[in-house]
Amino acid sequence: MSYTHDGKKQVIAKNDPVDPDGIDWAFFAYDDWLRTDETITSHSALIQGGVIETDSTFLGNVVDPDGTVYAQCYGVEFSVESDATQVVITHRVSTTVAGAVDLGRTDIDRSVVIPVKEL
Repeated sequence: MSYTHDGKKQVIAKNDPVDPDGIDWAFFAYDDWLRTDETITSHSALIQGGVIETDSTFLGNVVDPDGTVYAQCYGVEFSVESDATQVVITHRVSTTVAGAVDLGRTDIDRSVVIPVKEL
């Protein structure tokens, strides 16, 4: 399921809890956020309540279950720490913009809160 991040507060994935014993992925798409001639130059991930198994990686095109294609998609693979009730994943990007003056952005964060299933 896709959630839209408005850049003002964390997204809460309340309908998609993560399995406490598994390893899963969180995806961050920037298609609608990047401006003309803007390129992501660095990306990383931070986590609370979990362990990053694979740090932020560019995935390119990703299709969600509704058939929407995201071309500027990054993924973070993670697992859950024992006794955690939620995992907070923050994806941080910096950009550059082609032109006489670089109007790129630095250390812009998007966070998702994922509840942990109770088994």
